[in-house]
Amino acid sequence: MKKYQDNKGMLFLLLKNSIVQFIAGILSLSIILIIANDVDAQLIQIGLKFFGYGFFCYLTTPFMIYWLAYVSAGVATIKKLAITVALTALYSLIIWDAYFFFREAIAHGLSVAN
Repeated sequence: MKKYQDNKGMLFLLLKNSIVQFIAGILSLSIILIIANDVDAQLIQIGLKFFGYGFFCYLTTPFMIYWLAYVSAGVATIKKLAITVALTALYSLIIWDAYFFFREAIAHGLSVAN
């Protein structure tokens, strides 16, 4: 039982340390997307969005992994379920947005190459 509590405490510590990264990832993506949408040059806009989505994934993925591990290690509650659904929905929405951006950027790059 002691080892289980230590593992849960370690997960909570990792979660607590990575929440700042999660918030920074969302804020940085928002700022970079605002800046990218104001730029007229297509190549610079694609570069900024590429950097923004990559930075978002780099910063927020550890938090999502730690959150899911923390939730699955403890007792399930309605509050944890609601937070998990909200976080996963936000993360998935941004990942899908990144997917469609990259798909469009690759199609644009291929059409320019022809």
